[in-house]
Amino acid sequence: MKTKTICAALLCALLCLVSCSRQTAPAGDSQEIPFQVAQRYFFKQGQPLPENPKIISREAFDRLFGMAAVMGPDGRPTAIDFEKQFAVAVVWQVTDRSTEIEPISVTRVGDKLQYRYRVTEGEPQSFQMQPLSIILIDRQYVDLPVDLVQTK
Repeated sequence: MKTKTICAALLCALLCLVSCSRQTAPAGDSQEIPFQVAQRYFFKQGQPLPENPKIISREAFDRLFGMAAVMGPDGRPTAIDFEKQFAVAVVWQVTDRSTEIEPISVTRVGDKLQYRYRVTEGEPQSFQMQPLSIILIDRQYVDLPVDLVQTK
């Protein structure tokens, strides 16, 4: 008798878990969106931090960012074609700590894009930096608002 009661309780618990997970994340409600990481750019000194992470034109991008080319075959900044792509930028305040903003994913959730990223803060440095991350997304999603989600 006890075994039947325990099995029934476990079955109910399992059914509750399955039904709850289906309610919070229905199939087909979210879609992974491919993106490209833009490298070799810096945030221009004296510019206010962007209020909206989405940058849809070359003019707006050039107002905020400069190119940081270095020697070597991979030293050129990532080319951005604003007719085919738009940029999403996460820019932090100036800091003296080694800080990296790592893109994790871009997901379409309903009528929004959700950009997940991770921030890793390291040791103090003898100089200051302004951490940033710029990703490029296909222009077909340009009309969707972007939500930034920092993960741990």
